[in-house]
Amino acid sequence: YRLNLDVERTYLETIMALALAVEAKDPYSAGHSKRVGYYAMKIGEQMAFDEEMLRTLNDAGVLHDIGKIGIKDEILLKPAPLTPDERKIMQQHSVIGEAIVKPVRSLHSVVDLVRHHHERYDGGGYPDGLQGEAVPLGARILAVADTYDAIVTDRPYRKRMTVEEARAELRKNAGIQHDPVVVEAFLRYLD
Repeated sequence: YRLNLDVERTYLETIMALALAVEAKDPYSAGHSKRVGYYAMKIGEQMAFDEEMLRTLNDAGVLHDIGKIGIKDEILLKPAPLTPDERKIMQQHSVIGEAIVKPVRSLHSVVDLVRHHHERYDGGGYPDGLQGEAVPLGARILAVADTYDAIVTDRPYRKRMTVEEARAELRKNAGIQHDPVVVEAFLRYLD
């Protein structure tokens, strides 16, 4: 039993190191995963989740982009908009991430969140085109946290927006890209 725990802990530590390696490849994403985990937890607090779910949201946030380790640097670090073919390759990161975290029993609660964090409330997301309540709630939360952090930080292809601009963007996409209940919870946190 202890040996199994040691193996799982070692694998978990390796995955966390990979998450840091993804961010080390891209200076624009430094700290992104940790911030997404933090924002997701804050949304969960606004929605009165228990401690276990808050931990799950934090872990899923830290690991949500782990699959980018399997994306070629020419695509991952491209300083211009991606071509349609490159976008399809980039969209595989959520499926790759799912495959990386799935073997860890203690991470079973984050597997679906990692896979579905790019689904959209209107069904136009990926990888499965899930819509509305079919998207796991934790993934809907990660989507808002991920979007907010992407908006308020510099990217290779655009400059950051202000917090007020980010708030307006989230409001505009509530019910389309994002779950409106989750958006409102996040806006309460920002207040």
